[in-house]
Amino acid sequence: MWCRLLLLVVVLFSPVTSDITVPVTNHWNGGFQASACFPITEEMHSWTVTLTFDQPLTSLNAYTADVKETLEGGKVFVLHNKDWNKEEHVGDKLCLDFQGHGTGDIAPVITGTIHAGDVTGAPNTASTARTTQTAHVTTKPPTHSTTASGPTHAPVYNANGYPATMTLIREWSEGFTGELVFYPGEDLLGWVVNITFSSPVTGVEAGLGQFYKKSPDGRVFTMVSMPDQGVFKAGQKMRMVFISHFLGNGKAPTATAVLYNMGKDTWKVNPAVTTDTSKYNYNDLLYKSILFYEAQRSGKLPANNRIPYRGDSALNDTGDNHEDLTGGWYDAGDDIKFNFPMAYSVTVLAWGYIMYPEAYKSAGQEDYLLDSIKWPLDYLLKCHTKDEELYVQVGNATKDHAFWGPPEKMIQKRPSFRINSTKPGTDVAMETAAAFAAGSIAFKAKDPSYSTTLLNHAKKLWDFGNKYRELYSNSLPGVSPFYRSNNYTDELCWGSLWLYQATNDLTYLAEAEKYFDPHPASEFSWDDKTVANQVLLYKLRKLDTYKMAVENTFKYWFPGGSSHYTPKGLAYSMEWGSLRHAANLALVALVAADNGIHTLEYRHWAMCQIHYALGDTGFSYVIGFGDKYPLRPHHRSSSCPFLPAHCGPPMLNLTEPNVHTLYGALVSGPGPDDSYSDVRTNYLYNDVACDYNAGFQSAVAALKSLWLRSEHPEQQNNAKCPYVSGGSDNIIG
Repeated sequence: MWCRLLLLVVVLFSPVTSDITVPVTNHWNGGFQASACFPITEEMHSWTVTLTFDQPLTSLNAYTADVKETLEGGKVFVLHNKDWNKEEHVGDKLCLDFQGHGTGDIAPVITGTIHAGDVTGAPNTASTARTTQTAHVTTKPPTHSTTASGPTHAPVYNANGYPATMTLIREWSEGFTGELVFYPGEDLLGWVVNITFSSPVTGVEAGLGQFYKKSPDGRVFTMVSMPDQGVFKAGQKMRMVFISHFLGNGKAPTATAVLYNMGKDTWKVNPAVTTDTSKYNYNDLLYKSILFYEAQRSGKLPANNRIPYRGDSALNDTGDNHEDLTGGWYDAGDDIKFNFPMAYSVTVLAWGYIMYPEAYKSAGQEDYLLDSIKWPLDYLLKCHTKDEELYVQVGNATKDHAFWGPPEKMIQKRPSFRINSTKPGTDVAMETAAAFAAGSIAFKAKDPSYSTTLLNHAKKLWDFGNKYRELYSNSLPGVSPFYRSNNYTDELCWGSLWLYQATNDLTYLAEAEKYFDPHPASEFSWDDKTVANQVLLYKLRKLDTYKMAVENTFKYWFPGGSSHYTPKGLAYSMEWGSLRHAANLALVALVAADNGIHTLEYRHWAMCQIHYALGDTGFSYVIGFGDKYPLRPHHRSSSCPFLPAHCGPPMLNLTEPNVHTLYGALVSGPGPDDSYSDVRTNYLYNDVACDYNAGFQSAVAALKSLWLRSEHPEQQNNAKCPYVSGGSDNIIG
């Protein structure tokens, strides 16, 4: 007996001596991806893999193992099993996908070895003991419920599913082929199957689905759908044929299984309560727009996260010197952090709160709004790493756009881009300074210490942006295909205006006036703040020059001017983001009206533009608001099934609605003839973005404020839409 026991120990912990060559499957500037597959030739209750590289790495991330040691200056990495995949059996194949990071376009020569036991070669006795346990690990889809009055809870698993019993197709001395047939009663857009065997098996290999995990006792196996295998129609037969092996010379076990739909989200948001009798529920719009921004969060999510399908993501976002760049917002339907439009969005949202705090207070959304803008402000503070250094983007836009999946799947270190004194960016520095200054005003009463921190950073960034003049896209060509600014003089004016409002230092106001542009503005956006500068200068100085500039901008925009109007009344600036541009100008018109510029007329026009988006055409362009709204936004995380089911390009091309409702998101909008295509691949009409909602949300806050003041066009009998008259006849020009 002792002799047999000693032999067993020797077998269990004798290392596999033959190295394998590990292929690099993809590589880019700064990193690579590889997959190491080891045939299992002995029973393992824990295992250790050693990866050796011909050049040093700065870091390594593995999906299904923990990095325990880094040796020889980054040339050797020692990995150990996760708790759920420690058991490996003869005949299995263990494959580890991992990403390495280094300098340049790196594609190293890699060898790998595996041995049983932990990093030191010692046995994992806890694992051996647990092989006698009968507890099963299952994965089931979540169900949720949310109301406007309470937070969304984290996903909980329900007991619903579609059962099947295994049919034994073939059996031999060490294995068998089984078949499971499911008849789902609903459409599937991603699934999980839990298979429970009557006795332990060593593995499951199926043509339909991918192995995800197994229980410690080897009786329960979880299989997940791949992107091209996840879709089944209600009533369609789903047939899974698999091969498995069992220990010893016994008979094949029996098995039952349950299929769970991971492409179904029952989370619902009830409309916010309102006592207003306005045509549209502005409380609900503020509530849901803030929810949209929460859905865009990157980084480690807080305990009060209200978006049940979102989790922690991009936790490896760092700067060139390992600065923590986690957090912030993903820009649109992608997983990239573009700081230029992000900072603009924060500034405009803060502007709406500063102008109309009573709207947020009345709607019960004040604390949520402040929490919403603090998330990107905290991130932008991280990005301001030195007085004259600012990170302005995280992610390779081209590569990240090619990835269709939830951000939670991104574990790689992504490239980051920064400006400094040798590679300046006046536009993005001034926009970030504006965001900090606006944030400092917004938080001054609620959090004076945080307000002071923001203002100190705003001043330093203003000095930096003013001292070194250049477009950031010229300094960093890698960012230019996406958010490239046309000039920086509008940001010099805009940043100076916000610094003046935060400090009352006349130096900033004088600088703003130097860069005043009197020309009619064709847009108000992350790229062009001309008309916002005009109205802020008039608000602060009350000079006719600034008033005339505002009037001439709206002469351009109003009927009879240069702007095209759709048949149903939308002021149509451009195809991509048509509603965004109309909503942004509506915000400026409402601010101008509050400062005495054509008050009734501007409010009427602005209301009609916002109400077009809310449903005046019979269709709401705000997701989750009203009875008919977009179901297929161009948005990755809301289109993908719950993890661990896989997502991918096939999900982009499906005609089915997104799995999750992206509450509060304003889509790009219709074409010039009011036509609209609710197709996920049509990003011109169906994209969403943080900057789309910013001006829109602040305009809604302005309309809510008007209602509270009894000055809303509906309360003034001045609310007929579409707006078709009263434009150029009353404009100075």
